[in-house]
Amino acid sequence: MSWHWSGISLLLVAGAGYLTACAVYVWRYRRGPTAASLVVVLAALAQWGVVRAGALAAGDPAIKRVFCDLKYVGLVVLAPAAIVFVLQYAGFLRRPRPVLLGLLALEPVVVLVVLAIPATRHLFQTCLPSPAPSAAPMVRYGPLFWVHFVYFNAATWLCLAALVETMARTSRPYYRQSALLLGSLALPLGANLLTVLNFGPFGRVDLPAFAFLLTVVLLGLAVFRFRLLDLRPIARGRIFQTIGDGVVVLDLGGKVVDANLAAERLLGQPLAGIVAQPAERVAPAWSQLLRRQLDEGGEVVDEIADSGRIQEVTVSSLTDHLGWPTGRLVVARDVTERRRVEQQLRDSLEREQASSRQLRALDQMKSTFLRAVSHDLRTPLASVLGIAITLQRHQQELDAGDAADLLQRLSKTARKMDRLLNDLLDLDRLAQPTVAPELERVDLGELAERVVKDATTELLADRPVHVDVCPLRLEVDPPKIERIVENLLANAAKHTPPGTPVWVRVQPRDHGALLVVEDAGPGVPQPLRETIFEPFRQGPRPASHAPGVGIGLALVRVFAQLHGGRAWVEDRRQGPGASFQVHLPNPDYGHLPDPDFGNAAR
Repeated sequence: MSWHWSGISLLLVAGAGYLTACAVYVWRYRRGPTAASLVVVLAALAQWGVVRAGALAAGDPAIKRVFCDLKYVGLVVLAPAAIVFVLQYAGFLRRPRPVLLGLLALEPVVVLVVLAIPATRHLFQTCLPSPAPSAAPMVRYGPLFWVHFVYFNAATWLCLAALVETMARTSRPYYRQSALLLGSLALPLGANLLTVLNFGPFGRVDLPAFAFLLTVVLLGLAVFRFRLLDLRPIARGRIFQTIGDGVVVLDLGGKVVDANLAAERLLGQPLAGIVAQPAERVAPAWSQLLRRQLDEGGEVVDEIADSGRIQEVTVSSLTDHLGWPTGRLVVARDVTERRRVEQQLRDSLEREQASSRQLRALDQMKSTFLRAVSHDLRTPLASVLGIAITLQRHQQELDAGDAADLLQRLSKTARKMDRLLNDLLDLDRLAQPTVAPELERVDLGELAERVVKDATTELLADRPVHVDVCPLRLEVDPPKIERIVENLLANAAKHTPPGTPVWVRVQPRDHGALLVVEDAGPGVPQPLRETIFEPFRQGPRPASHAPGVGIGLALVRVFAQLHGGRAWVEDRRQGPGASFQVHLPNPDYGHLPDPDFGNAAR
C-alpha cells in the first residue's frame, strides 16, 4: 500500500489536529451547556478532515473507497451536533432532552447502517476509480444520498438562520464572535453544496478541502481570540431584552441604534419604527437632557414628566476599548407609581404629624382648662364654704352690717360661679347647628350701658370705666349681647393690672352697630390675635390671680357670628392697649354670617 502525501492532504491533517486540540481545550475548560455540543462539532469536523486527507493520500483504490465511506461518520454527526449547539448558543435550548437526541440520531444511524452493509451501499453512493492517484475517488450518488443531502442542508442552513437571528439581538461587542462562528459553519456547507451539485467550475475543484482549512482558522479565532465559550453574548442579549428599564442605544449622531422591549413600551413605538430616527424626534421630552449630556459629558440624570408619567432618565457616553466615544446610552425608568407612593407616604406622615401636634395641643388645652376650672371653681367654692361656716357658727355674734357684707360677698361669688358654668354650657350648646338667636328690637346703646353699670361693681370695681354710647335700635338677642359685653369686660379685668382704664363704645357702622371694649393694658401680639378666640386659649400674659378658663372670647365670637357679625381685636389707636370690636349687622340689610371666622378664645 502506497501513500502520496500532497500539500493539501498535510494541511488537512494539521487542521484536523488543530481542531482536536480545540475540542480538548473546550472540554477541559467548559463553562456552560454549549461546550459538549461544540466538542462534538469540532470532533466531527476533525474526523472529516482526517478521512478526507486519507482519501487524497491513499494510493490503493480500495483504501480510497473506505475513506470515502468513513467521511460520512463525521458528516452525519455534524448536522445534529450543529443543531444542538446553535439552539443552545441562541438561548432556545439549555440541555437537550433524550427524545430530541433520539430523533436527531435517527438519520445518522440509518445512513451509517446503509453504508456498512455492502448490499445496500449502492443506495447511498458508489465509489468509482480516481482519475489520478492523488485525487479523491469519483462518486455516483444513490437515492438515499439525496434524502440525506436535503435533510443535512435543510437542518444546517436553518441553524445558520437561527444564528443570524441571534446575531441581530446580540450586543455589539459580540458581533465579531458570532460572525466568525457563522463563517466557520457556512463555508464548508456552501462549498459542499456547490461541489455535490456540480455547479459550474466548482464541481471540478475540491472546494470542501479548502473550506475546511478556512473553517479551522475561523473556529480557532472564535474559540481562543473571541471567547466562543463565554455565555456573555446571549446573557447580555437576554438581560438587554428582559430588563425592566427602558434602554435605548444612540450612535454619535444621536440616532437610535437599538432599544429593548421596555423602551418600546415606554415610547409607545416598535423598534422598527424608531431605528435610525433621531432620539429627539422619538422622545421629544428627552431633548433637553440629551443636549445637556452632550455639553457636559459623563453621565447626567434627571426626572422628566411626559404625558402624565414621570420618567427617571439617565444619559451616559459609550466608548470602545480605547476610550473613543462610539455613541450614547439612554436608560429610562417609569417612576410614576413610586413617586405617587412616596407622595402618599409624605402626606400620611404630614397628617400623622399634624394629628400628633393637634393631640399635644388638645392635651395642653385640657391641662390648661382643668387648671383654670379648678381655680375658678375652687376659689369661689372655698369662699362660699367659708362664708357659710361663718354665718352658721357666728350668726348670733355678727352685727347686721357684717352679716350683710358676708351675704353680698356670697351672692357675688355665686354669680361668678353661675357665669362660669353658663359659659361652659353655652359653648357646648352653641356648637349644635340648630341654635338660632331669638331676635327683638332693642336700643343697643342702652343695653350695653346697663350691662356696664351692673358689672362695674363686680368686675371692674378698681378700674375707671368710660362709656360712650348713642341710641341705636337693632334686632338682636338681648341675653347674648349682654354676655358679649360681660365677657369683654371680664377679659379686660383679667388681663390688665388694677387701675387700668377701660372704654366702652357703641356706634353705628356699616348698616349695623359696632361694639368696642378697649383697655390700656399690654395689648395682644399680632400672631395671637386669632388664637385667643379659640376655646381654652389664654392670652400672652394671663393674670396669676385670675387665670380664667379661656372660653370668654370664644363665646364672644360665637355670639357675634350667630347674629351674622364678627369679632376681632386690634391695637388701641389712642395709646397702648387692646381694642376688642364686635360688628353686629342690621338684619334689615340681609347681612349673613362671615364664613372666615370660626370658634376661638383667649
